[in-house]
Amino acid sequence: MVSTPTLVHSRTCVKLDTGRLAFRTIEIPEPGPGEAIVRTTLATVCGSDIHFLDEFPMPRGVAYVPMGHEAVGIVHALGPGVTSFKVGDRVVASCLYGCGTCANCQRGEIALCLTFGTIPGITNALTGCQGEFYRVPNADLNMARVPDGLTDEQAILVGDVMSTGFAAVERAGVDTGDVVVILGQGPVGLCATAASRRRGAGLIIAVERVPERMALAQRLGATLAIPPEAATDHVLRATNGRGADVAIEAVGLPETFELALAVTRLGGTVSSVGVYGAIRHLTVPVTGNFYQRRIVTTLCPAGSDRLRRLLDLVRFARFDPSLLFTHELPLAEVVRAYELFRRREGGAIKIALRP
Repeated sequence: MVSTPTLVHSRTCVKLDTGRLAFRTIEIPEPGPGEAIVRTTLATVCGSDIHFLDEFPMPRGVAYVPMGHEAVGIVHALGPGVTSFKVGDRVVASCLYGCGTCANCQRGEIALCLTFGTIPGITNALTGCQGEFYRVPNADLNMARVPDGLTDEQAILVGDVMSTGFAAVERAGVDTGDVVVILGQGPVGLCATAASRRRGAGLIIAVERVPERMALAQRLGATLAIPPEAATDHVLRATNGRGADVAIEAVGLPETFELALAVTRLGGTVSSVGVYGAIRHLTVPVTGNFYQRRIVTTLCPAGSDRLRRLLDLVRFARFDPSLLFTHELPLAEVVRAYELFRRREGGAIKIALRP
């Protein structure tokens, strides 16, 4: 169903320069072919938003960049060619979108789209979700309807952090009874902890130093939570010197990547999903901790099928992502939300932003 195209004005969080945000009114043109314009009912701030804000220069010739890639909303308008949705549908979108026709999209690797992801100066990341309205390209492939009965807080995280955290565990091949160490219990690490439990891991060790995050990790399935400085000794003692079957790096720092190698057994797997931001190189010691380990990296899996599968996990009470929300603010206070999130004030993990 195609709606009557209209220009909308949206109060949106925008990046003006490195480290500088504003909440201002921007114009969102009518949807083009295959596109949807969605009215936001809930948004949030992600760790990768902080990386983009602080560490990456503005694209040349651009006055501002709309921020945010996690939101739930109501379809406001549809462009020509959209067949799976109608105006008024409640939806969530993947944080990365694809064309649906390139070789990677045809293999189901939508996040690695060769069309949108390789245009100079343009990425395939959803933008503008920290606003009253946002645009979803190729909506039929990159958006899913939210099932009745789910709250916005339960649905919003399937588009990014839940998909990423669960993929870290899936790609690592976590199996029944495995010893799994998850380094970092931010939103992605917490989702990886929950996913490890769902996959039947035995001993699940959460590595974190923030008390509120350590407590939530144990609520979500961690056997125990320990600070980073105790990780190597504790893992080796708990495994009789063998090491973990899987270590998941969910922080995005060189030292945590090295720690992941240090706690992993010979033949084990290091699964890296931390966002390294402006870090361009990892220096890995070529020692006994390097050889005979498998290293996998994962970008957030995307697409409507992935969204529907994760929504079903939530719908059938296999995992409740709303537990990650610790704060709520009006969308107009989004700049303050960035500071709360950055400083982890009051144990902030995820912040709900309501228009």
